Amino acid sequence: MSGSVIEESYHISLQNIRHRSQHINLEIEILLVIRGEIEVIVNQNSYHLAENDLLLINANHVHTIKGIKDNVVLLLQIPLSSIEQYYQGIHECYFDCCSTKEDNGLYFLYDQIRQLLAEILIAYYQKQDGSELEINSKIYKLVTLLIRNFKTTYLGKNQFLGMKDGRIRDILTFIEKNYRKPISLEEVAKQQYLSLHYLSRYFKQEVGVSFSQYVKQVRLKSAVQELLYTDYNIMQVAFNNGFPNAKAFNKAFKEVYQQTPAEYRGLHKKEPADVDELHHLSDEYTLLKSPSFLIEISKYIPPNEKELTLMESAVSEVHIDMPQEPIFVREKAHQLLVIGQLEYALHEEVQEELQLIQELLQFEYVYFTNLFSPTFKTTTPLLQTGGKFYQISALFSRFHKLGLVPFIRVEFEKEVKSSSNYIKLLEEFLQHSVRYFGSDFVGKWQFELAFTEWGGKSSTFYQDFYQTVKKWASAAKVGLHVPFSLQTGITASVTTFLKQFSNECELICFICNPNEQVDFTDMNNSTFESVKDLLTKSCINLKEKLQAVGLADRPIYLTNWNTLYGNTVNLSGSFFRSSLIFKDMFDVTKEIFGLGFWVDTHSLEKSNQEYEHIAMNGIALLYYYQLKRPAFFNIQLMAKMNSQILAEGEGFVLTKGEQGYQLAIYNTSYVNPSYSVENLFLRSLTKENRFVISGMPPGHYQIRRYILDRNNGAFYMNWLNFQRGDINDREIITFLKHRTYPELQIYEETIDSDLYLQSTLTLNAFHLFEIKPLVKK
Repeated sequence: MSGSVIEESYHISLQNIRHRSQHINLEIEILLVIRGEIEVIVNQNSYHLAENDLLLINANHVHTIKGIKDNVVLLLQIPLSSIEQYYQGIHECYFDCCSTKEDNGLYFLYDQIRQLLAEILIAYYQKQDGSELEINSKIYKLVTLLIRNFKTTYLGKNQFLGMKDGRIRDILTFIEKNYRKPISLEEVAKQQYLSLHYLSRYFKQEVGVSFSQYVKQVRLKSAVQELLYTDYNIMQVAFNNGFPNAKAFNKAFKEVYQQTPAEYRGLHKKEPADVDELHHLSDEYTLLKSPSFLIEISKYIPPNEKELTLMESAVSEVHIDMPQEPIFVREKAHQLLVIGQLEYALHEEVQEELQLIQELLQFEYVYFTNLFSPTFKTTTPLLQTGGKFYQISALFSRFHKLGLVPFIRVEFEKEVKSSSNYIKLLEEFLQHSVRYFGSDFVGKWQFELAFTEWGGKSSTFYQDFYQTVKKWASAAKVGLHVPFSLQTGITASVTTFLKQFSNECELICFICNPNEQVDFTDMNNSTFESVKDLLTKSCINLKEKLQAVGLADRPIYLTNWNTLYGNTVNLSGSFFRSSLIFKDMFDVTKEIFGLGFWVDTHSLEKSNQEYEHIAMNGIALLYYYQLKRPAFFNIQLMAKMNSQILAEGEGFVLTKGEQGYQLAIYNTSYVNPSYSVENLFLRSLTKENRFVISGMPPGHYQIRRYILDRNNGAFYMNWLNFQRGDINDREIITFLKHRTYPELQIYEETIDSDLYLQSTLTLNAFHLFEIKPLVKK
């Protein structure tokens, strides 16, 4: 085995340790005591390790080791750089792995670590053909085990937690993760879909210093640690911390500390006061290479030589220190109930769906196209008595009674054969509506105009349309559908149109479907990771583009959207995705004004026949016979969450309101939906979540846990039990309606200081904890 491989990917050894002075490593270091005892001090925390005990020391943590008895210790060091190419988040990981805490029930996992360490050491010394491959495969297996089961987040100590600007938090986190490598403002601007000039000004405004100054501060702070606690030469310290050479490092260091790095090290490198008794000792340890120790190490490998199987569920633990103030207050987003064409509301089934949704979800708007459909032309003499708008007014009356306000989309090229005739008809209808419904109701209406060609006839029509609406209902809003994507932005013709009508455009609508960005025949999952946060990034980027044309303060509606779903109707059912729906809903409503959701007009959409994959382009709430889809329950559960966000991280959100606290946890998995038919793969994506919430007011609480997953809230999985037969039997329909619902668990708990919550989340599952204080009787 070549020395370069050992240095780049790992370093493993057996040692007899008498004393190792205070130092830091840039690697993860794992200690396993084979014999004897040692004392380890890590960042002022002391650990007493005896035979079979193991301890992981995180990278960049200052530590000292003192041998208590004659000992044999296995040390494995794994550089973060060797893992980063396969797991970019390794620099953000903090591992809480110490076997002396085995009261937490992780003894099986510690056995796996001991076995892997033993196998790595034996392979290292045996040096058989292929040992390098064997060793690295076991190291990656070990790191995977650590990531899935020992990764811990301490939000109470997160230096960026208090920042209300999520984008700045993301940028600062990116710098902390990547400062050891070359990073540039251009790279970050591209990631955030921002212009270079805007990001430069925005960063300095929010952080107080320029981007380059901040990066330099982070690098120098890390470099000082290495100067004090390692023996790396100045050039190596420079390279370790992202400086291109020793000259650049010296210049930057002297600007801040008024000394060269060498002068600073000479004056300040010393042992801290809490280990004064060891000052006179130099490092004393002996490398052990006797074959007898390999025999002793083999006790950690089962006699049958079968490898222990990793636990199926990944485990993550999060500690939250309850903040005094929320980090963000979320405005309530408006919800649009999309029914397709207005004439679909004539169907009894659609009317029943509207009734059901309003009883349980209470949407603000009903969104539709084709206001003046030929269907509404009155040819029957009896209907003519009620006037030409009788049927439309009857539908609008139903909407009004349900608490729904019309949000009317006008597709110019499809609906308008003659601009002058349409405007004349619109004026008649508005005049009639104000007289029939009153100006208060009509003043709440909203109009969205969608054009294929921009300029010329479109400009004239928009001007006439706007003036007509304002003449009869000055409070009603008129705006535009903007064709937009992250890849193409807004075209020049649309930009010109927006600038022309910046004063008359009162709202903006757009659509976004991440499924258009992926190739479902590609079995490489990194392809599907690319759609993560696509909706949120689209909203942010669109807002920036609108600001540039003078529309910064206009409300934005995402009228038609979706998550990753698959390329067949069956996959749209088997690929459970509530977690994806929740995350996108929660994230985009921080950026925009409203979201659209479909009722079941699936069977009515003739135009959908042209799509070979999915008939419905947007998120649908219901299926045939008013069967509730997971998105329906997503909205119900999300409504229980209050506007004050106390903490937010990967896979969870903690909120607070007058009735207590709410903890939402979700297992987002951006994988090829085809894998969702493979149970073995689904099990590998299951996650175990543990939360420790500190600082809650002591008292007696009722805790409700809602579980929305494949088995609780997905009618499709229940339908599979009937061999996918047609849903045309009343008894089956009734069964599915009663069976398809999130699970609810209720219990009470007295909290003195910390609250412990735990959940097992399957693929894209969403769980919500309601934590309500109980009043003493």
